[in-house]
Amino acid sequence: MPAGLSPSDFFSILPEMVLALGAMLVLLTDVYLPRDSRAITWLSVAVLVATAAAMLVVGNPNVTISRGLLSIDAFSIFFKVLFLGAAALTLLISGPYLAVEKTPAGAYCFLVLAATLGMMFMASGVELVTIFIGLETMAIAFYILVGFLKPSERSNEAAVKYFLLGAFSLGILLYGMSILYGLTGSTNLHAISTSLAGGPASDRPLLLLGLVLVVAGVAFKIAAVPFHMWAPDVYEGAPTPITAFLSVGSKAASFAMLLRIFVEGLPSMSDDWRMLFYVLAVLTMTVGNLAALTQSNIKRMLAYSSIAHAGYMLMGVVAGTQRGVTAMLIYLFVYAIMQMGAFAVIVMLRRKDAIGDELKDFNGLYFRNPLAAMAMLLFMLSLGGIPPTAGFMGKFWLFGAAIDAGYVWLAIIGVLNSAVSLYYYLRIVVFMWLKNEPVGSTPKLAPALAVAIVLAMVGTVALGVYPRPLFDLAETSALALGAVPGAAR
Repeated sequence: MPAGLSPSDFFSILPEMVLALGAMLVLLTDVYLPRDSRAITWLSVAVLVATAAAMLVVGNPNVTISRGLLSIDAFSIFFKVLFLGAAALTLLISGPYLAVEKTPAGAYCFLVLAATLGMMFMASGVELVTIFIGLETMAIAFYILVGFLKPSERSNEAAVKYFLLGAFSLGILLYGMSILYGLTGSTNLHAISTSLAGGPASDRPLLLLGLVLVVAGVAFKIAAVPFHMWAPDVYEGAPTPITAFLSVGSKAASFAMLLRIFVEGLPSMSDDWRMLFYVLAVLTMTVGNLAALTQSNIKRMLAYSSIAHAGYMLMGVVAGTQRGVTAMLIYLFVYAIMQMGAFAVIVMLRRKDAIGDELKDFNGLYFRNPLAAMAMLLFMLSLGGIPPTAGFMGKFWLFGAAIDAGYVWLAIIGVLNSAVSLYYYLRIVVFMWLKNEPVGSTPKLAPALAVAIVLAMVGTVALGVYPRPLFDLAETSALALGAVPGAAR
């Protein structure tokens, strides 16, 4: 095998190169612009657009490059589209927020782009080392972004908690990966899969230990119960746009890592890890929804809601079939849209005289800003799975995939949890329509926020009414990854 990288390898990672160069350009440009300039935000959005254009140029070569480190296939492309869209919406809603917080945009936008770059390598990685590097690139950027509001004690506390617990979980994940390497002699997922398929039975106890450790490390990243305790505090203390990006981008990248490791690298152990994920799915969706019922802080409520949605997504992993993976990808995509839209409305409520993250801040919102109230109603109904929204179609396919794979009780638990979630989603609607004791000044929609909210609304409605393009894209992506043999029960 020839040493180094070939010109075709560099061409295949053109989007990542454009994003990396664009991030450095943003950092350099910030030196010559005023600290409160919003031009940096728009330049960062332009970098993401250029990265998307580079993806169109590269297309879908369906090749493994860089001596087996990266796979450029439909699966990675699906996630890259998701990452770029989430990052663009994050930057759009960040401009007005940073202006209110009087926080410079240069380093902030650079870190958002750096986190996105790490996510893209996580989605393409077919090597444990590559996945780890992408994970750390993303994580380090998020550690800083969570604590970006230096005068805020909540932000500083959230950053310290996230860093300490993140480092601890990373150690667990690395220990599990090292065991897999020790047993197979490789960090390449395809080589690990081949080696484990015919491995000796004497290695099974150690192999199970490695599996449990990797599951625990990945479960922390997706905020699955009981590895979820960091999420509510971090979501509440982080800058609101970063909370949105963390709940969408980081979760999607972690699920991409999960699918790569377990479906591509450990298919021979599918019976073992499906059982583990079954337990995690039930605990995660149940604890997440029950904990959200008592929250008065919207960011903590959506944090527990995000935990519950991770439980729903794990149903697709448990199913392990082609349809299960497809349904999980569909749900990830629609979840990203409705979650980003909901946080955009919360960002709008941040004014000089109001923080805007408590239920009472939604008092009479319909009478003060009808468009924002209608948008929040749509997003809450979609998160709750009410037709004809995108959230309903996502849950319909996800629960259907679980039933089709033989996990009927798991689907029933999912439906019951979805019904429970309607209570706290509709609480927000009650405050917007029936409470008329406004807190602070009248919230106004900045142009960038309006664009983000309208885009999220259109996506939520369009994918609920006509989801076929998303279904086709997700199915193609799942085919590129492959399904777990013998998953039906």
